[in-house]
Amino acid sequence: MQDLVFANRNHAGELAVEGTVKMCRDMRLGDPCDVLAEWDETADTGSRGALLFDRYWRKATAAWDLWKTPFDAADPVDTPRDFNTGSWAARKALVDAVAELKSSGIPLDAPLGDHQYVTRNGERIPIGGGTEALGLLNKIEAVWTPGEGYTEVRHGSSYVQVVSFDGSSCPDTRTLLTYSQSTDPTSPHYADQTKLFSKKRWVTERFCADEIENAPNLKVIELSRN
Repeated sequence: MQDLVFANRNHAGELAVEGTVKMCRDMRLGDPCDVLAEWDETADTGSRGALLFDRYWRKATAAWDLWKTPFDAADPVDTPRDFNTGSWAARKALVDAVAELKSSGIPLDAPLGDHQYVTRNGERIPIGGGTEALGLLNKIEAVWTPGEGYTEVRHGSSYVQVVSFDGSSCPDTRTLLTYSQSTDPTSPHYADQTKLFSKKRWVTERFCADEIENAPNLKVIELSRN
C-alpha cells in the first residue's frame, strides 16, 4: 500500500501516450514526440515528459472524439481504449501544450519536480503527483501562470496513513502530513514532513494509545523524523 500511494502511476498516460506519440509523429512535430516516447508514464519528481503530457492532457480531455471506444459503465476496466490519433481537438491540444511550455521558457523534457514544488524558507521542495484528470492516486494541484509555468502547489494529498492490523496490540502504522506539522518558519517541523513526502518516505507512529494513556508526563509527541 505504501508503494501504491506514492507510485505516481499516470493512468491517462498508460492509456494514451502510445497513440499520442503516433499522432505526434504523423504531425511531424519532432522533439515533443521524442520526449513523450521516452517518458516513463509517471508523475515522479524526476520524470521527464510528465509536465508536457500534463499540460497536453488537460486540454485534450475536452475532445469528444478522444477515444475510438469511449468509457462504458458496463466495462469499466477495459474502457476507454483505442486513442483516436485523428482527433483534431487532441492535435490542437498537443500543439498548444508545446507552445505553452516554450513560451514559459520551460524545456519540453524538464523534470516535473523542477516546476511542481512548494517553497519553504526560500528552498524549493519538488513535489510528485498530479490531478485526477491524469488518473493519479496521489492528488496534487498547482497553479499554472502563463509565461511562468506552475508555481506553488495549492492543495491535494495532505494527511496520508497506511495501517496494517497484524493481531498485535498496536497496529503497524505509517503516516505523513505532507505540508508538515508546524506553520512556524522557525520550527524544525516547518518543512520536515514535506521533504519526506518529496522523497516518498514515511513517518512511523511511535506510540500506541495505551502507552500514551499510561504516560501522564508525556506532553508532546514528536511525529517527524529527519
